[in-house]
Amino acid sequence: MKVLLVKSVEDLGLGGDIVDVADGYARNFLFRKNFAIKATSAAIKSAELYRSRALEEQSRISSESQKLADKLKGFTVVIKATADDAGRLYGSVSERHISDIINEAGFNIEIEQVLLSEHLKATGEYPVIVKIYGDIRTEIVVRILPEEVE
Repeated sequence: MKVLLVKSVEDLGLGGDIVDVADGYARNFLFRKNFAIKATSAAIKSAELYRSRALEEQSRISSESQKLADKLKGFTVVIKATADDAGRLYGSVSERHISDIINEAGFNIEIEQVLLSEHLKATGEYPVIVKIYGDIRTEIVVRILPEEVE
C-alpha cells in the first residue's frame, strides 16, 4: 500500500515521503499513530507541506539530541554488584540497569538506546554506546565495582 508519511518514521522515511509498505503495517501502526495517510492524489499535492514540517521537526529534534549527547559524553555509571574473588559477577549488568541509573541522574534514556553487544559479567570499566537519535550517539563509561560484603 502506498502511504504519505505525515511525520518522520525512523528507518522508513521523512514526513512528505511516499513509501510502499505492507497493508497491515499501514493500518495497524502508521494510520493508528497518525504517522501516515493513504497516498491519494489530493494527499500527494500536500506532500511538500508535510515535508517542510518534518524537516523543521527533524532539525529541532536533532539539535536537542546533540545537546543531550554532549551532556552525556563521558558520563560515568557506577554499579555495585556481588562478585567472586576473581571479579566475575554472580549475575550480569544489562541495558536496563544502565538506563535506570542514567534516568536517575536526570536524563531520559530508554533501554533500547543503550547498545551492549552482551551483558557485562565482570567488574571493571566498560565503554558503552548510547544511541540518542538517528545517527547521534555518545559514549559513556560503566564502572562495575564489587559490592562490599559485611
